Amino acid sequence: MTELPKFERLPINDKTERDDKEIWQPRWHCFCCQDTGQIQAHLVRLIISDYDPHRDRIPVCQGCNKFNKHNLRDYGVLDTRFDLFLCKKLDAISRSEWKNVTEKQFEKYKKQLYIATNQISKSHSLASSDRTSNDDREVAQRKSEVEGISREQWKEMKNDYLVGKKDE
Repeated sequence: MTELPKFERLPINDKTERDDKEIWQPRWHCFCCQDTGQIQAHLVRLIISDYDPHRDRIPVCQGCNKFNKHNLRDYGVLDTRFDLFLCKKLDAISRSEWKNVTEKQFEKYKKQLYIATNQISKSHSLASSDRTSNDDREVAQRKSEVEGISREQWKEMKNDYLVGKKDE
């Protein structure tokens, strides 16, 4: 059996996450070169560890062919060793990094919003949420009083306060 080619998904509606989670969506389609045709330097360094964008040849993305509009091929300044398969791998890495960054940003903003909301609610609250040691002592005393009530006393209080209800 011959090996079949692999295609990427083409979803009609790419809203798999909740709408409120979206911070900013880039306009480019190729994450390898960000639709410039030149592979991003941080991705090139994954392949060429000592890559210098100011001295080395320009690595060209084969994933989107955006660099074809430039006539630099004739001058020998382009690095075309990055084939389509490698560009697709770099694109997937960049997409994954992008997703992680946006999730971290979302969590950071969510935490900031939570802190700000708590501060606002505390400043507008009529009840004091911070107990003093005296308040804690009073709560402990009331709790021990309630726990000390016997079963017979509960029945008497029930009869006193719930007049009209029959005992079982």
